Amino acid sequence: MTRRTVAAVAVVVLSFLAGSPAGASGSAIRPDNKPTPLAGAENGRVPDGRLITVAPGCRVAREAGPSLALLFRTAHESGVDLTGRDCYRPVAGQVAESQQWSAAGNSACAATPARGPGGQVTGTSNHGWGKAVDFGDPGSLSFSSTGYRFLKAQAARFGWNHPGWAEPGGSACPEAWHWEWVGDGGTLGGDPIAADVVAVLPAPGDAGYDLVSGLGAVRSTGGAPTFGAADTTPLQWVVVGATATPSRQGYWLVAGDGGIFSFGDATFFGSTGAMRLNAPIVGMASTLDGRGYWLVASDGGVFTFGTAPFRGSAADAGLREPAVGLVATLGGGYRIAAADGTVVTR
Repeated sequence: MTRRTVAAVAVVVLSFLAGSPAGASGSAIRPDNKPTPLAGAENGRVPDGRLITVAPGCRVAREAGPSLALLFRTAHESGVDLTGRDCYRPVAGQVAESQQWSAAGNSACAATPARGPGGQVTGTSNHGWGKAVDFGDPGSLSFSSTGYRFLKAQAARFGWNHPGWAEPGGSACPEAWHWEWVGDGGTLGGDPIAADVVAVLPAPGDAGYDLVSGLGAVRSTGGAPTFGAADTTPLQWVVVGATATPSRQGYWLVAGDGGIFSFGDATFFGSTGAMRLNAPIVGMASTLDGRGYWLVASDGGVFTFGTAPFRGSAADAGLREPAVGLVATLGGGYRIAAADGTVVTR
C-alpha cells in the first residue's frame, strides 16, 4: 500500500470515528475563518513544548503538525515538491517581516506587531500561533504554480484554509503561498477535520486494530489491546510510522527524526534521534525475529539496529520520487518503495 493510500484511508477512518460534535456550524473551510489562538500562550512566544517539527526548518503548533505532515506527504506522492518556507514565526521574525514589507512600500502586506502597555512587542500574525504556513514548491508559490493548484484541490481535506484576503482580488496583498490551519474548527467553530493517522497496527488474532496518530496516540478499535502511546511524550518531530512485533504483543513508533518509542514486547535497539540526517525518516520495518529493525529516510538512506542487516540503501538507485517506506523480505533483506511505485530490493 502506498503512503498516498494510507493517508487517504486514514483521513476517512478518523473522520468516521470522530463524527461531528454538537453545535458545530458546518465547514471550517471558509474565507472568513481564522485559526484559534493557543490558550495560555502568547503570539510569537509559544513555548517550545507546544510546537513540533514537521519538516526541516518547519515547526508548527502540535495540534496542526500531523495534518501538515500528511499534506506534505500527499503532495510529494502526487509529484509536487511542496515545502514549508515560513512556518512558526516568533516575534522577532514578525518584526523583521513587517519592516521588510514597509521598506518595500507595502506596509499593509504583513501583520504589524503590537506594543503592550509595558512596551513589550507582541505578535499579531497567525504564524505566531504556529498555525500558518507560507508554502513553496520549492520556490515561492504563485497563483499559476503547481503547488497552488495542489493546495486548492487538497488542502481542505487536511484542515488547511486559504483566507479570503489571500485570494486573488481579496486584498491589496493576495498571497498564493499563505495558508492557515483551522482543523479544530477555527474561530467560527466549524466542524473539526480529522487528518492525523499515520499507521495501522494489527491486533493479536486479528481482533481489531490500533490506529497511530502523528502525535503518537494509539487508538484501539474492535477490542484491540494497546500497549502504550507516545502522545504524552515531548516529541520534537511528528510520528511518521509504526510497526508491530512478530508476536503482535507490542509495537514501535518512529518519528521524523528517527526517534523510536517501544511498547509491549518491543525492545529498543537504538535510533537516529541524536544523528544529523540528510533527510527525514519516513518509515520502519521489523526483522522477522523481532530482534531488530530498519529505518528508511526519504532520500532512500537505510539505518539498521539490533539484528537487522544492512544490505544497501536506495540513495544511489536514482529514485525520481522520495522513498516512502520499506518492508522486510523472507530472505532477511528489505524492499524500499518510492512515491511513484518504484521498488528497490536489497
